Amino acid sequence: MPAGKKKVVLAALKLFSAQGFDGTSTQEIAKESGMSQATIFKYFKTKEDLLYFIIAPLMENIIPVYVEDFQNSLQAHGNNLKSFIHYVVRSRYQFIADNREVASIMLSEILTKDKVKAKFMELISERGAGIFKVFTDLVENSDEVRSDIKPESIIRLIVSQVLVYFLQNYKIFGVKSDMQVNEDLDEIEKLIISAIEK
Repeated sequence: MPAGKKKVVLAALKLFSAQGFDGTSTQEIAKESGMSQATIFKYFKTKEDLLYFIIAPLMENIIPVYVEDFQNSLQAHGNNLKSFIHYVVRSRYQFIADNREVASIMLSEILTKDKVKAKFMELISERGAGIFKVFTDLVENSDEVRSDIKPESIIRLIVSQVLVYFLQNYKIFGVKSDMQVNEDLDEIEKLIISAIEK
């Protein structure tokens, strides 16, 4: 990537993450990157093209590879409920935290940008069935999970807990210490297990 383009991308990543896509102007990106607006439009036809350039690698490359790894790891945990929930909560949170700037942008833009939402839904339809099957197997084969719990309810419970905690930690209240994060994730795991176990 040319040095100028890289500066534009890094500046946009920082600003989109902090201010949101709609709250960031190309003039601000130019100032932050030390490049001119003409340089920005040399590399990207529109500000939306720049946004998609930033989040596309996460959605197109990291997520598909990660989902396959995640599915294999879930299957390795078998029917041990506590081990399974521990792995899911920790790995989901760590993945989002490790990619927090792009994840923050992606989460907000899925709600407002049709192109981003369409790509995300495409990935879910391509990869979601494998993960859903792992949760279905957990419900059907584990003697620890309540029989009246649907797999989609477990997924929804985990996703909502992890996403809300991520937003609290990185967008609302500020980053906590590793020890506090560990304690909070322990509490989330206990909450999920108490909701779904027999």
